[in-house]
Amino acid sequence: MSLRTSRMPREPLRRRSLTDASAVTFGSLEPVALPVLATPQRPGVPLTMWVRSNGDLVREQLHQHGAVLFRGFDEGADALRPVVEAVGGDDALAYQDGATPRSELGDGIYSSTEYPADQTIEMHNESCYSWSWPRILGFACALPSETGGQTPLADSRKVLRRLPADLVARLERHGVSYVRNYSPSVGIPWRDALGCDESGLDAYAERTRVRVERIAEDHLRTEAVRPAVVRHPDTGEWVWFNQATSFHLSTIGNELATELLGQVGPARVPKTSRAGDGSEFTQAELDAIRSAFAEESTAFDWQLGDVLVVDNLLASHGRAPFTGKREIRVAMAAAADWQDVEARPAQAATHAQDSTITQTNGERR
Repeated sequence: MSLRTSRMPREPLRRRSLTDASAVTFGSLEPVALPVLATPQRPGVPLTMWVRSNGDLVREQLHQHGAVLFRGFDEGADALRPVVEAVGGDDALAYQDGATPRSELGDGIYSSTEYPADQTIEMHNESCYSWSWPRILGFACALPSETGGQTPLADSRKVLRRLPADLVARLERHGVSYVRNYSPSVGIPWRDALGCDESGLDAYAERTRVRVERIAEDHLRTEAVRPAVVRHPDTGEWVWFNQATSFHLSTIGNELATELLGQVGPARVPKTSRAGDGSEFTQAELDAIRSAFAEESTAFDWQLGDVLVVDNLLASHGRAPFTGKREIRVAMAAAADWQDVEARPAQAATHAQDSTITQTNGERR
């Protein structure tokens, strides 16, 4: 008579070793400090499975550095969506309330912003002009450009510390106003941007805390006032989280801005920003913000198959001009809105400000 011991099937040792934390190491992307570089330590490490098994470790690195670049994995750009979902903890998000053109590539994946290749996209935090925005961004390189095309990054904590105290206090007190004008043949059609038709405008305004004005039959204007400095929900650190410069008309350059103003007039420019009290930014203020970004920005050259994960609150991003074809894919996860974060009150204030200072139909909430 033979005796057999019943055992549960075990995961093969090799497979377990490939998803162990030690299968991937984090190091510096010399000479760039941001992002931190994550590379496999042995052949065949499955990026998607590894991130699913080690999500806490990835989030720890994100909280410390703001961005993680996964390089040298066999899955390459195909890992983008599952990696972003594993880090964010939920399904990939749809790109809504868009202020820049993108193409939907399917399955929760989008093209990066489709601006002309010879233009720079200024540093910004994704969709922070909206009521809701992603906490986690993912980028993947399906085709690197011939030259240029980097996605520069800047630590939002360090940017804040570089800014003049009076400028920070002004925007802490008033927030940033994002103004968009929708006219025929200028910018993105409002039905595409807002995701509704005429009958849904009131509901859109209420849901997103946006003031909507019908200026003329062919002219719709929206204005949203959002905080400029917020506390990261996990790390507790204050971060510069806005698009004061990248949303401003001057972001397209003085020559193009002058030409656009001549064509449509100041009341119909597709988008611009100002302080939340309605006052315009001075040139000195815009210069100070751009200077802080320039001091803190770092960039790396994309390699085929790279996957970059960014904490949208802790790091801003942009795009350098490029030549040749370029395909950088984008995915987003972990939806948040302005009720999920605390806005920092102005240092001169005597009481704490409401953490969701926004505007709906001219009213404060």
